[in-house]
Amino acid sequence: MSKTRKQQRAVNFGVKTIEKLQPERARYNVRDIATRGLFICVFPSGAKSFFHLKKLMGYPKRTTIGPYPDLSVEQARGKASELNGKIALWKANDFQGHDPLQPRNKNITLGETLDHYVEHHLKKNAKDFEKASKYARWQFAKYLTAWRNRPLGTITRKDVAQRHAEIAEANGGVTANRTITFLRTLFNHAIDADYALWNGANPAAKPKKLLVHESARKRVIGDDDAPKFFKALETERNRDLRDVLLLALSTSARRGTILAMRWSEIDFHRELWTISKPKGRLSQAQEYIVPLNKLAMNVLKQRFQAGVETRRDRTRRAERVEWVFEGRRGHLQSVKKPWRNFLERAGIENLTLHDLRRTIATRQGEAGSSTEIIAKSLGHANDSTATKIYDRADRRDDVRESLANAFNVLVSAGKTTQKKLLLAVPRE
Repeated sequence: MSKTRKQQRAVNFGVKTIEKLQPERARYNVRDIATRGLFICVFPSGAKSFFHLKKLMGYPKRTTIGPYPDLSVEQARGKASELNGKIALWKANDFQGHDPLQPRNKNITLGETLDHYVEHHLKKNAKDFEKASKYARWQFAKYLTAWRNRPLGTITRKDVAQRHAEIAEANGGVTANRTITFLRTLFNHAIDADYALWNGANPAAKPKKLLVHESARKRVIGDDDAPKFFKALETERNRDLRDVLLLALSTSARRGTILAMRWSEIDFHRELWTISKPKGRLSQAQEYIVPLNKLAMNVLKQRFQAGVETRRDRTRRAERVEWVFEGRRGHLQSVKKPWRNFLERAGIENLTLHDLRRTIATRQGEAGSSTEIIAKSLGHANDSTATKIYDRADRRDDVRESLANAFNVLVSAGKTTQKKLLLAVPRE
């Protein structure tokens, strides 16, 4: 190192002093005598940049301040002094809390957070990643898209409360609650120490203070609605909807589970349906078995035979397909439109497909079934010792009988018979 270079290692920063610093073949650093930790780096190109250098816990830590002359000497000294103060406070707290010299991503947007959440959380933890990511992006696009490019630090508690009120007015309180809960999840993901995308406070934390009260839904098919429901069902010409409704009422299964039913899951000999991928939060991780009563078996046999005949007409051979409810791509995804038309034709309001599941459970209780049998029918079994007892074949018979009795009570209230329902000829 030249003599001139050694003399330049520490000077009193000023405009004239810095202008005299000439570039060399390799970059070099010069320290400011007046401010601890403040340096300027001179590059071979002639560019000059201020930085702060401090040794902490045995390791040098360098923080870029900014280029000269974009930043004046006074501004650089102010920034260096600010860093010195933060370091001193951090030392006084025995190095507890965030390292003041650790760079932070302060500009990450809510949209970028969503992308990171999908890629790093849902991909690892979602049971069905494709479905979970599709729903997360749909929910974001539907209710939070206006905030896509907003940095997390610009979203306040007041903003969250206002957005909740807007969604509640336009789409209802339940939808608003779900959106704010999802927003809280995204902020928690950004704050998570494993990712450290952001270091602020979650404006959607403690959402109970914002959310509207949700009472448990109690809608079932009562004695007043039953005749209208079954009269419409007897004349329903959409085979898919008719079969979904009959299977829902005879098995107490969820709509999504029924639509995803595979022929390989049906044991026609033993009259059992093995659900390999249960849906819902309360379903166990393992498969569970639904005993099928006569109505469910008749529906499946009719459906299978109709499918075989259709394929024979097309291919001249009986070919078994994977899905009980075939769709354009994979299994049928929804019956919303025919269900809406069904309710209009029946003159029934405020009834969902999930209410059929609640209806059968209610009728099971009215018919005298025990809580354990009803829980088993709903697929709410767990890993307790008692539940393992109910997995025996004789309990399956009890479940089958309980479901059949519940349906019979409902059919009686509807003033129809199983035979009439099965004889109805849906449109192909």
